[in-house]
Amino acid sequence: MLYRDRTMAENTVWWQRTTGARIVLSAHNGHVGYETPTPDQYPRLQGAFLRDALGRDYVSVGASFGQGSFNAHDTGAPGEPIRTFTVPPLGPDSAAHTLDRVASGPFYLDLRHTAPAARDWLGVPRPVRHIGTAFPWPGDVPAVRYSTAYDLLVHFPRISAARLR
Repeated sequence: MLYRDRTMAENTVWWQRTTGARIVLSAHNGHVGYETPTPDQYPRLQGAFLRDALGRDYVSVGASFGQGSFNAHDTGAPGEPIRTFTVPPLGPDSAAHTLDRVASGPFYLDLRHTAPAARDWLGVPRPVRHIGTAFPWPGDVPAVRYSTAYDLLVHFPRISAARLR
């Protein structure tokens, strides 16, 4: 995975420097951030490589949610098509538990500019959902320190899966 994330970052930097344009990179939280919650699987993330290459011109945006449904491949049924999963809220020790209480709708936090109390809270590793293309997966609820993992965080208290055709 180290090779994968480094190569993804190199390709992104090449594209940006070749075109000279501003770009948006869309990827899983486990790739765009700066710190890895699972160093045994992902020793260094694409976001860390991008920050090294682009400096503050790279802005990492993480996403979180409290509860709801989403589409993914079922790791318990290899080869089956994508299906919809529904998950309840995480426990009271989770990051989403507190973020869900901030607002009833989606909101974002600029983690580069937070008040000292918020910075302290965001600096503690807390359980978060990290759901990629497959679910459930070992490590789907790693502990993440939001204050140093991303520059911005978008939180959705409730999500719903896209309709599958």
